[in-house]
Amino acid sequence: MNYLLAKVKGRSNSFLKVITSRQLILEIPNLDNTVDYSPNTLLDSGEWFKIDDFLECSYHNGLIENTFSGTEYNQILPIQYSDIKYLCCKQGNLFLFQKMSSVQLLSKKWISISNAPILHTDKPIIVINDLVDAVYDKQENILYFKDIVKIKQMFRGIEELYREATQAEVDNFLSKDFISLGNGFSRSNVKVANRRRIALALDTLDNFNGEEIITICDYTEFYCINLTRDGDRFVVNSEEDLKQVLFGIEQRYYTTMIGDEKRVANSIIEIG
Repeated sequence: MNYLLAKVKGRSNSFLKVITSRQLILEIPNLDNTVDYSPNTLLDSGEWFKIDDFLECSYHNGLIENTFSGTEYNQILPIQYSDIKYLCCKQGNLFLFQKMSSVQLLSKKWISISNAPILHTDKPIIVINDLVDAVYDKQENILYFKDIVKIKQMFRGIEELYREATQAEVDNFLSKDFISLGNGFSRSNVKVANRRRIALALDTLDNFNGEEIITICDYTEFYCINLTRDGDRFVVNSEEDLKQVLFGIEQRYYTTMIGDEKRVANSIIEIG
């Protein structure tokens, strides 16, 4: 038997049963093409991120870590459909998750297609998307997903994998010896994307010694010809300047062997 559950808002923050069926309720995606999750990696078409040994990561949601019994869940009430945060379908060893948005709950007039069409005016419907947002394989203990932002409300604490730098961390980075702020640029100008890059860069810098930091600055200057350097410091006048410095720390710049073209990698996958 397959079970479609709904996680609803409210103090109980509980799961409720929507339907049970012997037929598949949600489409199971092809999970053959996967890469280990890294915030530095962009997926190609058809690829999925995966996290092995997922339960050991402690990103629990109150469902997948427990023994499943469909009889334990109360039936959702009509007034609770608007409070659904996300759907979860238990199909065999798989738990399939789909984020619920307001546009998926329709209260419009609609006509059932049959030999005797009927006009419905007081029966809202839920539209189920073709693609799920995450799949948890209970047997293999692997989580698959495409976008960590979409699943952060499904798995408590998983946001730490893409977290933004705190204000103290932003201040720490901007006060580094190789950075000088110019043109009125300050910590208040640092937006979300660069805050995430700063969190990564600080972890990277922790593994560099003094000589390696000098090397990485020279490397960045070589590729970022539009960056102003005042002595040993990069002058950061804008978000774009900051991004270039952060990409340099992550060594995202490279030169092609054929053609000698200088390029930047928007996504990184370690191969060795």
